[in-house]
Amino acid sequence: MCRHVVTTAAEITSAYRIDSALASKIVSVAHALQIDPAWLANVINFESRFSPSIRNPISGATGLIQFMPSTAKRLGTTTDHLASLAAVQQMDWVYTYFKPYKGKMRSQTDVYMAVFYPAALGKGDDYRFPSSVTNWNPGIYTAGDYVRMANARAKLNIIGDYITGAVQNTWLLWLSTALVGSVGIIWYARQR
Repeated sequence: MCRHVVTTAAEITSAYRIDSALASKIVSVAHALQIDPAWLANVINFESRFSPSIRNPISGATGLIQFMPSTAKRLGTTTDHLASLAAVQQMDWVYTYFKPYKGKMRSQTDVYMAVFYPAALGKGDDYRFPSSVTNWNPGIYTAGDYVRMANARAKLNIIGDYITGAVQNTWLLWLSTALVGSVGIIWYARQR
């Protein structure tokens, strides 16, 4: 996991007022992808508000993460089939979509970009989208623009978004050592 605090199904259910079975499935899929469940829940919220059948009338993008018709076809399904599934069932397709990015998503931004514009994954908030993307998405010129819009609707904490790998482990080790050391000093001072 990329964060030291992992979001639970109960937290997702509470934050987004969704069915506990869907929240549990989000957690399961996120763990399989080695990402924080909050990141997955936040992107689903932004893209579809957890509706498995919602469809963009212009692009035909459908479902929880707005599968494009060409993406659905590449995955071996159709947007019509995806729209017919319950949200919990559609999460299996969400996993299938994200699986090639497993190990590459190290932040909330990466999860957003894996859905919105995979070529931007790992390139940071300053990545500028081509005009073919910006023309269809008013106000979204960079990855940071998308992230700000999505985070404005996010209901789950994304603090620590960029604390990853060895940096996180070093920070946690330092923090735990400092806390244990402080407790020891206080105990020693009280004994005197």
